[in-house]
Amino acid sequence: MGDHRLRVEVVSGPAIADRLRELDVTGLVTVLDRPGPAALVVAGVENGHADVVLDDLRQVDALWSDRIAPFARRFAGIDPPPRTPPVLEEHDPRLPVAARRLLDRLRVYLHEQSWTYDHIGSTAVPGLRAKRFIDLQLGVTALPNHDSAFDRTVAALGFRVAKGARPDSPGVDRDWNTDPAIAPDLYRKRLYVRPDPAEPAILHVRRLGSPWPEATVRFRDRLRADPAVRSAYETAKARAAEAHADDDDYDDYTRAKSDFFRSTR
Repeated sequence: MGDHRLRVEVVSGPAIADRLRELDVTGLVTVLDRPGPAALVVAGVENGHADVVLDDLRQVDALWSDRIAPFARRFAGIDPPPRTPPVLEEHDPRLPVAARRLLDRLRVYLHEQSWTYDHIGSTAVPGLRAKRFIDLQLGVTALPNHDSAFDRTVAALGFRVAKGARPDSPGVDRDWNTDPAIAPDLYRKRLYVRPDPAEPAILHVRRLGSPWPEATVRFRDRLRADPAVRSAYETAKARAAEAHADDDDYDDYTRAKSDFFRSTR
C-alpha cells in the first residue's frame, strides 16, 4: 500500500532535520521541513502540535535510536512489534494528550467534519490501569476501501492496515453482532495500527449507524463516571491478562475482557 517510509515533520529545527537525514542511511524516513501529514512532529521549540520537543541537538540521536528508527522499521514491515504479555500499567495522563493530537491530525487531513473522532478504551479513563495502547475511533458515513485515499492519508500519519494475528482475530474486519435486526454489513469495520514504540495506537473505523461507535463511547463514559464499574472492569482485565500471559497473541485476552463489555451494555 503506497509508500512505506515514515514521515517525520520537523518544526523550527533545520539542524534537527539535517541530522535526521544523516541518520537515515536506509531511506526508511521522509523528513519534512514544512507542514503536511506526518506520523511524528518534532519541534526545536515548544509547540502544542509536536509529539516531541528537543531543546538540545544532542537529543536527536537518542530520539532516532529509541523511537524513530524502530517505528520506521515496524511501519515498513521489516520488524514485527515485540511480543509482550498483556501488562496493565497505571494510567498515564500523557496518553490522552497524545490521543488528542492524533485525532486533531486525522480531522485536519481527512477533511471530514461530519465524522466522529473519539479516544476510547482504557487509556481514555483516568484511574484505570491499561495496556499501553491508545484506542482511537472514527465514525464514518461509509467504510473506506482498501488502498483508497483514506488508507494513503492514515498511512502518512503512521497507521498501517492491521491484518490480525489469526484468520479469526476479533475486531479486525468486523465487530460482533449485538442486534440481529441490524444489517450485518453495518458490523463491518476497518482496523489500523500505529507501531510507535513510545505511544502505540489502534484506529477503529466504524460505520455511523452501527451500534458500535456509540456503544464504545458510552462504555468509556460509564467507566469514567462509576468507580465501581471501573474497578470491576480492571479486575476482569487483570484476570484475563494473567490467564493469557503466555499466549502468542492478544486475541484470547481480547475475547476474555470483551465479555465484561457485553455484560454491561
